[in-house]
Amino acid sequence: MSQIEQNFRQLLSKKPEIEKCYQQGLINRRALARYLIRQKVAQKGQMEALIAMLRRFEFGKVEEEAIDLFRDIRISLKDGILILDFEKDKDLLKRLEKIIAQTDYDKGDTLKIVVGSSSITIFIDRKKEKDFKTVFDLFRMKNRYDDISEISMMFPEEAIESKGVLSVVARELHINDIVMTEMLTASRELLVYVKEEHVLKAYEVLKRLQSNG
Repeated sequence: MSQIEQNFRQLLSKKPEIEKCYQQGLINRRALARYLIRQKVAQKGQMEALIAMLRRFEFGKVEEEAIDLFRDIRISLKDGILILDFEKDKDLLKRLEKIIAQTDYDKGDTLKIVVGSSSITIFIDRKKEKDFKTVFDLFRMKNRYDDISEISMMFPEEAIESKGVLSVVARELHINDIVMTEMLTASRELLVYVKEEHVLKAYEVLKRLQSNG
């Protein structure tokens, strides 16, 4: 891989909108090359080498199948979520039984537990934290995320076997400067967690995907 291509890949990781615009034919190769020179991906005297690299470069395909799936999604929002990230501990897993027993899903209570290789992440309603403080205080908390909103996207069944759904969501939020705090999947449901201050903008982005699906 040439240095020019390495520089270009690094730029794409920071600016995924470039690839999207190129895929959709909104910019041509020479115009893109001129922009890349301004971004110091290559030197002024390397225009032809840059164009040759772009000609060979394997841009990702537009995820048409994935985008079509957004036409039939159901989107719902929930504010007041608290995400707590604890150091992994077997005793904590045992004590979580108490929290599970006191969670009423029929009334809309939130409780999600993700067990990773080194941590246990708990998603609960912020108002419920005080009920479990005596449990949480016994264990080492690594990170805490307050004022989080949950965006639920329920896809049709075919989404389970379709490629590109996650990448479409991640790219569109990234392009619009929305940081995802967490992302979870549960069969055909995709859950995205963002700061409450960004949830309306994120909702508008996802609604645009739905209308363009």
